[in-house]
Amino acid sequence: MLSSPINLINQLSYRQIQNELKRRRVDSNGKKNDIVKRLKVVYEKELKNQTTNLTNFYDLPNEIFRDIFDYLCPIDIINSFYGLNYRFNELIKTIPMKLKFNKLNKNEYKRVLKHIVPKINLQLYSLELGVLSKTIHSFNSEISIDLFTQSYNFTQFVNLRCLSLTSPNLEQLKSLFQIIPNMLSLRSLRLLEHDYYGSQNETVCKLTLANNHRYSMKTNHHLSHLFIETSPPFKTLTLIQKYFTNKISFDCIQLNIRCALFFYPHSLTYIDCDGLSRLISNINYLKIDVTVGTYSPAFDLIRRFPQIQHLSVRTISKAYANGHQWAELLAQMSNINKLDLNIYLDTYNSNQELQTFQTKFWLERQWNVECSKKHKNSSECKITYRSNQVR
Repeated sequence: MLSSPINLINQLSYRQIQNELKRRRVDSNGKKNDIVKRLKVVYEKELKNQTTNLTNFYDLPNEIFRDIFDYLCPIDIINSFYGLNYRFNELIKTIPMKLKFNKLNKNEYKRVLKHIVPKINLQLYSLELGVLSKTIHSFNSEISIDLFTQSYNFTQFVNLRCLSLTSPNLEQLKSLFQIIPNMLSLRSLRLLEHDYYGSQNETVCKLTLANNHRYSMKTNHHLSHLFIETSPPFKTLTLIQKYFTNKISFDCIQLNIRCALFFYPHSLTYIDCDGLSRLISNINYLKIDVTVGTYSPAFDLIRRFPQIQHLSVRTISKAYANGHQWAELLAQMSNINKLDLNIYLDTYNSNQELQTFQTKFWLERQWNVECSKKHKNSSECKITYRSNQVR
């Protein structure tokens, strides 16, 4: 018969009990130590694997580097990464570059021309020359353009698509337009002028002329888009119209007119629309944004282009007109088959103004007229019309 635990303990001496407990305690600690050792081995192995799998900066894929480079200017990219190793050199050669010098002094500008530009000439797709404000050491726009053209010919940049010049003089413009036919990749030319009156100047009109309302870049080897930002005395615009009319044409001309209305209250009336229209071949699209002033100057501009098929107008502030006034204007535009009007109505009489768009002229054409409240005392009217034929 087996003895019960109590009987067994009673049969053992006190010394034997202590020895038995000590032996079991040693065995138990031994098992715990074994478990701890095994856990420690597994932990160290996992830690080693994690350390081995840590990603270093150089291990990043090229796509990540391209995203990083999007936040850096070409000068910083070349100074920081070019020459580190073969991979970075080859990667930089594949990145489209946009180069501008508006924050450089004359010495820095010369160093960039000498050391940076030769390394990125093949991937340079956008170039901005000139300064928007006068700087020290007589480093103005004309000097900066001359320094560049003395070192490089624009035709060297075979992938250049966008070129921007600030306040070029007549000789610089003549030289540019002589080589433009050889700049096969160029699609957009921007000509800007100094803001002579500083903060008093504001954009009062944005005028777009085009022979395609999307002014797409589908035509190969053709400079299609001319952008001019001008302010009194309209130097660049005057030079373009006087010396280059009938010598070069564009698919699209975008004209931003900046002026201080205090000095030039009738600035839009000074624009030679006939000269501008001759720079456009087969123009059929007119887009105009009037941000300051009355609607009359905008209407005068639109009337100068009776042949257009697509008209887009946006007005804000006090540059509104009611339905009767728009009907009188549009009745003279017999070729229009696409119309986009985004206009503000009279602040205090918007309901009455909206009724002027419900006359026979509008109802017969079934043009879509929408009106929405934009602010507490402001209403915006949207009119759209799409048709293959004019009703």
